[in-house]
Amino acid sequence: MRILIAEDDASSRKLLRHFIASIPNYTIVGEAEDGEELIGFVTKEKPDIALVDIGMPLLNGMEAVKACKELFPALQVIFITGHDEYALEAFDVKAVDYILKPIERNRLYSALERASQASNARADKAERGKKELMIKQQKNMIFIPLEEIIFIERLDRKSVIHTIKDTFETNEALTSLEEALDSRFMVSHRSYIINVERLTRIEASGQMYKAYFKDYNEAARISKHKVDELQKYKSR
Repeated sequence: MRILIAEDDASSRKLLRHFIASIPNYTIVGEAEDGEELIGFVTKEKPDIALVDIGMPLLNGMEAVKACKELFPALQVIFITGHDEYALEAFDVKAVDYILKPIERNRLYSALERASQASNARADKAERGKKELMIKQQKNMIFIPLEEIIFIERLDRKSVIHTIKDTFETNEALTSLEEALDSRFMVSHRSYIINVERLTRIEASGQMYKAYFKDYNEAARISKHKVDELQKYKSR
């Protein structure tokens, strides 16, 4: 994670550098001493996380963060300040945490971990939204956005891809298609791959289960031994 420190007090900046230096995978990409510098650094460096003091000269940290969030909504902000009256405004700008000085090491580390998780989740969501499944149909290539796929079933030596708009058939094996999917999909049965995010309910059906999906009438199958695995998927 790339971190920007925005703090006008030199001793506070030194302490933050010391704390951050002792944890892996975090790099300080800049230090700003006022709100205008903060905006300039964010625009230039595009950090993942900003540690921001509020009582800075020229432009206070809260106003600078509001300007930064308009330009870069993905920026994760942790306020570190001696002022407690801005807590509600911090909530409005979706700050990860609002830490009052003196800075407590464990509190900072916990906030950084949450900021990292939020940043990674946002990046993953953005990346996933761009992904497509490419399938071959005779001499044609078809690209299907992954978020539109409900489930895939193996039927009569063909793979049938059920989507929110249509169904598609391909001769490609389920194992081949599985390799092109992401973490929202799981193999629920030897003949089925389902999109867990679209799953709405599961019903027992003999020695197995049926999976039902939002706004879709057809059901997929879930093997009995896959139910526990599915619960782990849903709890992620």
